[in-house]
Amino acid sequence: MPCLETLLSSLQDCVRAEPVIYKKLETGADDVALLRAFVGDRPTWRNPQHPWRVDSRFKLTGVPTLIRWENDTIQGRLEDHEAHLENKIDALVAGK
Repeated sequence: MPCLETLLSSLQDCVRAEPVIYKKLETGADDVALLRAFVGDRPTWRNPQHPWRVDSRFKLTGVPTLIRWENDTIQGRLEDHEAHLENKIDALVAGK
């Protein structure tokens, strides 16, 4: 089991982004379904063969990642370094 310090540092981007994401989706007028998928502990996520990293539909490189999925295709995405930015979340949800 990872030590608390390692666990917290790996979750830093998620901790920063999650409240912003939920706030924007709760106050938005659009009908949005949010699916939350877990990547596992840090060693699991860091494995280059992690299923979310190698899946041709997702190709995740960081967490959190927000993906706008529409009509069976990815219409937009926000990577870990931008998933906490309100204006970018608004644009993603609006399909801009």
